[in-house]
Amino acid sequence: MRTTATPAWRQPPRTWDREPVRRPGDPLWAKLCLIFGALVMVVSGTVVGVPKVLAAWATKNIPQAPMIPIEQLAQSIDGPINLLLLGMDERKGKEAEDAIRADTIIIVHIPSTHDKLYMISLPRDLEVAIPDYPTTGFKGWRTKINAAFAAGAKTPDGAPDGSLTGRRQGAELTMKTINGLVPGGLKFNGAAIINFDGFLNILKALGGVHMCVDEETRSIHFDKNNKYSYAEVPYNRRKIYPVGCRDFADWEALDFARQRHFDDGDYVRQRHQQQLIMAIVDKIASSGTLTDLGRLKAIQESAGDLLTLDLGATSVEDWAFTLKSLKPSDIVAIKTNGGRVAPVGNGNEKLTPESQALLKALHDDTILQFLTRHPDWVVPKEKPAQ
Repeated sequence: MRTTATPAWRQPPRTWDREPVRRPGDPLWAKLCLIFGALVMVVSGTVVGVPKVLAAWATKNIPQAPMIPIEQLAQSIDGPINLLLLGMDERKGKEAEDAIRADTIIIVHIPSTHDKLYMISLPRDLEVAIPDYPTTGFKGWRTKINAAFAAGAKTPDGAPDGSLTGRRQGAELTMKTINGLVPGGLKFNGAAIINFDGFLNILKALGGVHMCVDEETRSIHFDKNNKYSYAEVPYNRRKIYPVGCRDFADWEALDFARQRHFDDGDYVRQRHQQQLIMAIVDKIASSGTLTDLGRLKAIQESAGDLLTLDLGATSVEDWAFTLKSLKPSDIVAIKTNGGRVAPVGNGNEKLTPESQALLKALHDDTILQFLTRHPDWVVPKEKPAQ
């Protein structure tokens, strides 16, 4: 068993009022896959192995913040690993005063064998019990899970707070909420946050991605002439993404992955977001990207300060060593509720007994056994019929 050294910045006691040291010049490709489900995939050597000194260089300037509640902080990555990925929907302009919600919530589970990476999306409309959060004066109540981040990401006077402090508070309360969903609770080894603008910047730096549309999708914000509208575009004038595989422009890929007007509601969007994540990981890990210094520099510059990262109690060198063999093909996306809406009658949703069993399997590190019984819960990677 490896001895994992706790990074100096993470040593107890944890003081939530301190600001972690921020350094300029966040580095290139490592930070991007850290966001997207591989968390350490690129750090561990663009998925084929790289010296630990390079892993340390690739991440040494990434802003880090202690987001994981101390009682949920896993102390080792020798066994199963759990990561939380949050897509922060931070509004601008006239909507800047709106609450900052995490509309994308993905639990990444790496089993103790460290040979797979499972992505489990939680529906944004999932009704949950959000606990009290004295830091912002929030009194717990039952509502949609995406409100947990909003209740934490606030200033003392109640205004939305998109700062590093607000982000880590929002992530902390989201993890506390998830802990109440998982039978036996759930410890996290790491967490990452990026807002949706970050997705677009990354896609621009990559020059778009190749994706397969598995269900005809109509955009509510782009019309047939690819013109953007803040207001919802009338149905018969919406841009259509037909079933099939093709190269997507940066804005198309993000727009496609954000649509949620389907009979199965947010579950189709979850699937498309997972597909987008895998497409980005594939593109970043491709030889065409890794040998293009100009593109790598563009990726570095695109990330800016959009990422907030918590590597937990583990040094980046040990992350690199432990997960050096993971490949993009090892990513498995899972459909919560089997990809079907389970309404509770007020616009909110619930977890089916099978999904509760999935979360129990997450706690027990028996995801493979669960998927053996529910193979149709796996998001297919093969191309759809043309």
